[in-house]
Amino acid sequence: MILKEAKQAYKKLLASDEDPMKSLCMIDIIQRLGIEHHFAEEIEEALEKQLKMLSSDPIDFVNSHELYEVALTFRLLRQGGHYVKPG
Repeated sequence: MILKEAKQAYKKLLASDEDPMKSLCMIDIIQRLGIEHHFAEEIEEALEKQLKMLSSDPIDFVNSHELYEVALTFRLLRQGGHYVKPG
């Protein structure tokens, strides 16, 4: 029951497109809880969106985010199997 509600809340967050960093923070929390297998599709969707943003203008992405956000983005993308250039 709680998992279903959490999944709905996460889908709502993904659909809002308000702040993509919120979805990455949520992915981090989900992974730390060890329930990422329940959110595999949603996580992949969020990572794809983030990868597109990063790939379109990496310098702007890095300049417009805090160090923690950039590090979190790189870590989650690499953990998700996406290639991200180191520099």
